[in-house]
Amino acid sequence: MIPGALASRPTSPTCPTCPTPPLLLAALLAACSSPDAEEANVLSGPGASRITAFTADAGVVRRGAADAGPAAGGAPAEQVAEAGMIGVPGGVFGMGADRIGEGDEQPAHPVTVAPFLLDRTEVTNAEYHACEAAGACRPHDTQSSVDNGFGPDEAFRTPDRPISGVSHADAEAFCAWKGKRLPTEAEWERAARGSDGRKYPWGDTPAEPRLAVYGAVITEDVGSRPRGAGPYGHLDLAGNVWEWVADLYDPYAYRRPTADRGIPGTCDQIRAAQDELRRKMLFGFTGKNPIPDGCDYVLRGGAFNYGGPGLRASNRVHHPGTFRLIMSGFRCAKDWPGGPIEPAE
Repeated sequence: MIPGALASRPTSPTCPTCPTPPLLLAALLAACSSPDAEEANVLSGPGASRITAFTADAGVVRRGAADAGPAAGGAPAEQVAEAGMIGVPGGVFGMGADRIGEGDEQPAHPVTVAPFLLDRTEVTNAEYHACEAAGACRPHDTQSSVDNGFGPDEAFRTPDRPISGVSHADAEAFCAWKGKRLPTEAEWERAARGSDGRKYPWGDTPAEPRLAVYGAVITEDVGSRPRGAGPYGHLDLAGNVWEWVADLYDPYAYRRPTADRGIPGTCDQIRAAQDELRRKMLFGFTGKNPIPDGCDYVLRGGAFNYGGPGLRASNRVHHPGTFRLIMSGFRCAKDWPGGPIEPAE
């Protein structure tokens, strides 16, 4: 078995390293999801309000309304972007949350990001296999689906399902092959929340099957839940597969002097923070996954086997970068020089 993959250990919806029975029933999903089961009424806000969307599906950035999902037309902007990517304007947004989730998710705080482009969907099997054929990517792990109780890997490998069973380095290699990079954690949350502080990519209403792929035993084709589109039109930001991001996982990231720029601590600082959490016995601070011994990477967005409450856009999980899990994939980002900046409210 490839080092870093889970060895015959089924995973729970919110904790890919916590053992559960192979078949994940709805009752187990609810029991193992985030402790804030009643959190739907904790935060209030405008929800899925009318905002500006910047899409590049046809290679041209366009402005439009995002009320009903991805932007669909409008007057072309001056910037030209790659097909399959959607522009996210720069500006200040609210990252994190108060009174819900785990300690590493708090507090809510303002973060400034530069404009960037983000893939409209998660990278598919077909796209990743093209990278393999070019000799730029190694094959995904084929054993994780069996080890985690989801049956043969082949069922997950239809062309338009998201690639999974790849490490952080595998994700970086694919993005580099495409002339892109992984998004930072702050960029990912910006794309999922916009400027209105929404709880989920689609707004503040709780998750339901028409909005995201979750509470299931297999992935589905990317983009199969268009009603769950994010504020700028990105699809599957909640559910289907967890998404690797560029940043090391820092449990104290939101408390550091660099928090307003979305910059985590160094690996040494992260190790010190984790040691402190262990000394204080704050084992739930980092969520249901154990406090890391080394420097993990962040994954965002939830997955097909996850519970609905945990699909909130501020939720953070972490794993060693070597892990190649059936529930973990990615999408790519790219700098957007000259992209629009949303004015401060």
